[in-house]
Amino acid sequence: MKKLGIWPLALLTLLTWSCSSGTETSEEKNEAKELIAEIEAIESKLLKTLPEADTTLAVKLIDKMQSYSQAYPQDTLSAQFLIKAANLYLLLPDREIDALRQLQLVYTRFAGQPYAAQALFLSGMIYDNNLRQPQQAIRMWEQVVADYPSHPLAAQASNLLKITDTDPYNDLEMIERWLNDPKNKSIQSAENK
Repeated sequence: MKKLGIWPLALLTLLTWSCSSGTETSEEKNEAKELIAEIEAIESKLLKTLPEADTTLAVKLIDKMQSYSQAYPQDTLSAQFLIKAANLYLLLPDREIDALRQLQLVYTRFAGQPYAAQALFLSGMIYDNNLRQPQQAIRMWEQVVADYPSHPLAAQASNLLKITDTDPYNDLEMIERWLNDPKNKSIQSAENK
């Protein structure tokens, strides 16, 4: 008799839980749609300010994209937003490390997926171009080639590995040699006229 009393109670609890979780999911979907609409509206406003980007809008957009990512961490849209946020950080002075943090979230949360390859590749670009740390860039690009060989960015990473010099001062030396080369003097003087 006790067993019969437990089953209806368990069934009622299960039914209540499944109904309430369905409502939460619907509410969550509405909240997600609203947040996406806000992101799209801010993004549209920001694009209208280019090439002189409105940094206030950029910061606001980053904040909204991060909010979405925190609320829906496994959603692939989160990966896209974090990659966009990383690019937006590059519009702001001295925010390269923040950009790298966004990309790190992508390649750890979405390991094995195309977004992870994109995040690794972009991290390499930031290390090489912005932070002048070619060793780190090489590590990122090697990981793209090793872990995502069929990704379209793997070929680009491979090409960058061939031309990236581990010593950033070699680039300066190469420019100095070019500037001091007598063959290039005529080109330089023609450009200055």
